[in-house]
Amino acid sequence: MRGLIADILPFSVSDGPGIRTSVFFKGCPLRCAWCHNPEDQLPGRQVMVRFSACLRCGACSVCPGGARGSAGEYDMTRCTGCGTCVSLCPAGACRMHGQYMDAEEVASRVLRDRPFFRSRGGATLTGGEPLSQAAFARDVAQRLHAEGVHVLVETCGFVPWEAFQAVLPFVDGFLYDWKITDPQAHRHWTGQDNRLILNNLRRLDREGADIVLRCPVIPGVNDTQAHFRGIGQLTEELPRIRHVDILPYHPLGNDKRGQLGLEKDGFHAPDAADVLSWKEQLQRLCCVPVRT
Repeated sequence: MRGLIADILPFSVSDGPGIRTSVFFKGCPLRCAWCHNPEDQLPGRQVMVRFSACLRCGACSVCPGGARGSAGEYDMTRCTGCGTCVSLCPAGACRMHGQYMDAEEVASRVLRDRPFFRSRGGATLTGGEPLSQAAFARDVAQRLHAEGVHVLVETCGFVPWEAFQAVLPFVDGFLYDWKITDPQAHRHWTGQDNRLILNNLRRLDREGADIVLRCPVIPGVNDTQAHFRGIGQLTEELPRIRHVDILPYHPLGNDKRGQLGLEKDGFHAPDAADVLSWKEQLQRLCCVPVRT
């Protein structure tokens, strides 16, 4: 079984308990306007360009798909991932993002880090959206589960229920994104409404899965009482939600957007007082712990 992997990062402390190795799957069904991994949205290999290193020499303009211009311009939508510009760039400004890997290869890479997991760590399948490659994710999770590794899946939830069924026997829990409570606003900011996401969340709860609700909060988008009340209502309705994680917007995705030839996302990072206010509001509304 082969799948498309964006990256494998050891020593992660933000993707679940303990020290973890995060496996980033490439491809996501949502197009969140604030995405901090925009390079992982498209389900194929693609080129990223460090324009600060580009010589504007025009070597890459022979791109068969017409994605590159004579002065180094880059149209991501026309990139086919052929790698021509990567092989021709004299400055090394172009790199290929995404590689096809065997499930055994991914599991072996994670198992190299097992001495650091100790009693609380493990592996987190993230992305992108790992359940967009459900069969491959299952194969990776099954191999790690057989080795006694604690496995989590971070998911946006916008996948068929069968994708969850595929991995359920082999994972220890889900980091479940809940972005915007209002379905229309969710569609506006992510490209899809949230009905499927909500249905899958409820079914996971009925299946007895361990769930951490991860809530990105973006100033001017979802930092509203209505959304916070929606989060609180979910914690009352669904007993398998262990706690709520607030994920304040950060601009780290903008550098990667630049390497994809995209404009900055236009959002601004909140200050510490804003984040504290969000946490206090949610603590009053939720019946589980709220963390930042």
